[in-house]
Amino acid sequence: MGSIWQGLIDILAATLTFFNAYVHSYGVAIILLTVAVRIFILPLTIKQTKSMYEMQKLQPKLKELQEKYKDNKEKLQQEMMKFYSENKVNPFGGCLPLILQLPIFFALFRMLLSNKELLNATSLGLQLGLKPSLALAHGVVVFIPYLILIILMAVTTYLPQKMMATDAQQQKMGLYMVPLMVFFAWSLPAGVLIYWVTTNIWTIAQQYITLRLAKTSEVS
Repeated sequence: MGSIWQGLIDILAATLTFFNAYVHSYGVAIILLTVAVRIFILPLTIKQTKSMYEMQKLQPKLKELQEKYKDNKEKLQQEMMKFYSENKVNPFGGCLPLILQLPIFFALFRMLLSNKELLNATSLGLQLGLKPSLALAHGVVVFIPYLILIILMAVTTYLPQKMMATDAQQQKMGLYMVPLMVFFAWSLPAGVLIYWVTTNIWTIAQQYITLRLAKTSEVS
């Protein structure tokens, strides 16, 4: 298992080096690597978005069942499973693709954090190994690009959740994630934040296109 994990990290590192050899910018190379990874796992993420959309449409009916059988948990579980079966929906359909993506994401984080050449590089106005918490000590002017990156991180983390939210409570939960993301971003190297923001932007675009196509097909 360890050799497979290391092999995945080595593949990602080689791909990053390949992109950097052409663009001569580790920051841009991270963006290209992130896009390449997202293209590779595109079938999984499309399936995940569609599954979440199907669950979103069924939420009103599910809430009716929960209210109707709130005093009978066993009956509620039976009716919900029957409901999922009748509508041909897997309640865990959105989770499996996410679980399958996690090894790639963790390997990518590990590769970025262990690449000393990358962490010492400067690109897109950022020292890629410098954390925003430490950048502030270098002065306001130096800190501004890191502040922009943190803001982008927070906003692009919130928007995909808002797009898939089915009620006000879920939207509030998405808002609660914003300060948590800012906290994490504050202590992560800029190179990792570039990867994260690029992933979020890709997710927003993909969800928008996938949901629009799904709604269009329903109308037609």
